Amino acid sequence: MHQFPKDELPEEYYELLRESNLVERNRLKQVLFELYPEEAQKAREIAWRVELGNPEFPSELIDGRITEQLKGENNWVLIGGPPCQAYSLVGRSRRQEREELNPEDHRVFLYKEYLRIIAVHQPAVFVMENVKGLLSAKLGKERVFPQILNDLRNPSLVFPETQSNNYRIYSLTTEAELDENGQTLYESDTDYLIRAEEYGVPQRRHRVILLGIRADIDETPSILQRAESEISLKSVIGDLPKLRSSIGRSKGESFIKNGKKKRVYEIIEDSIDTWGNHVQQFREEIVSWNGFSKRYVETPVNFDLTIGGEFLPYETPSENNPLRNWYRDERIQGVCNHESRTHLLDDLLRYQFSSIFTETYKRSPKLHEFKEHSDTLVPDHENAQTGKFDDRFRTQSGEIPATTVTCHISKDGHYFIHYDPEQCRSWTVREAARVQTFPDNYLFCGSRTAQFHQVGNAVPPYLAKQIGEIVFTIFR
Repeated sequence: MHQFPKDELPEEYYELLRESNLVERNRLKQVLFELYPEEAQKAREIAWRVELGNPEFPSELIDGRITEQLKGENNWVLIGGPPCQAYSLVGRSRRQEREELNPEDHRVFLYKEYLRIIAVHQPAVFVMENVKGLLSAKLGKERVFPQILNDLRNPSLVFPETQSNNYRIYSLTTEAELDENGQTLYESDTDYLIRAEEYGVPQRRHRVILLGIRADIDETPSILQRAESEISLKSVIGDLPKLRSSIGRSKGESFIKNGKKKRVYEIIEDSIDTWGNHVQQFREEIVSWNGFSKRYVETPVNFDLTIGGEFLPYETPSENNPLRNWYRDERIQGVCNHESRTHLLDDLLRYQFSSIFTETYKRSPKLHEFKEHSDTLVPDHENAQTGKFDDRFRTQSGEIPATTVTCHISKDGHYFIHYDPEQCRSWTVREAARVQTFPDNYLFCGSRTAQFHQVGNAVPPYLAKQIGEIVFTIFR
């Protein structure tokens, strides 16, 4: 779609969007490519799947491809983010690393692959993104971030054979002062941290984003302008069709085999009646516990809900959606990638409890509060009561921005329970995409797991647009 002028996408693309059958959608994609071969070829050429640092893709091969694409152009932009798993706070916690990284982990030094491209090809501007944990990570007693900053400012220190230009590294949130050598000065490294919710993104996504400008370019970039107020989750996904979850099976008896616990699962044939009757039973059980209003029982279960689909005819976004003009494409005539998951029956009880608790107390319950209400709510996991995963089941409040959308959403959805008790489910791909600020005409292809990965790996497009405008102004 990026190969066509804005607002001039071919009708065949919308036919593909409106196709709910994945096999037929894939056929229509091939038809689209055949009808527009020139645009299809350009799309293929702009994407090259390689792994930096992998011996299968030597530097000479990568440099040759970059040189070929640049065609002698000196003023260009490098955009990217070295792999973040080594610095991620969640990953470090899982590896029992607090601040100090494992020096044997090769991912700690993968930023040098990005640095090497800067040193060799010397873009006029680069934008580098990474996780918040980069600011606190240490190797031994030395913090990693100051070293990365120094390397980015002076690429030839690491790659002396390149004789690269130096770079000034700017924050996108704070005005800089310059020292006697023309390098930027900031009060704190947190000035490089962008809190997405402060810039119109309905998500508390905090990322380190650096803007580098080659030293021979006498330009000072502007900074991002903060939004007047934060955008709530409900305001951007509340106008999507309401859905119910699907049920696939429930947990039966467990037994020990070869020293390991094995679980027998009972298959459940899904239907709206089966789902509705279980949800009604769950509500009655939850309301019997202390602190919950009887209105959850008195409100009838909605037996008109469906599990959604890859395309649903529907008029959205609404007039009240604060990002309506950003999401909206009236030619779609519906919503794509909006189908609920199939959940364990046992998890639906937890989802119903968590969403009712959140609506009652205006916060998501911690795992120990599940146990305080009923032992039946406690997951059958070895680490369930260790305290390490106290927010394993998290209902996303509709009244504030969501928490960070990550690739983990592809696993089970437990961190992304819908705030509406009526729906009793985790998010769909489209809801995650709305939170990430993908326009509604952006279609996610492949399996649902692949779709969630595509959403979770992205920088929010609405934030990327604002950063792009700053970079464009430098060139203009």
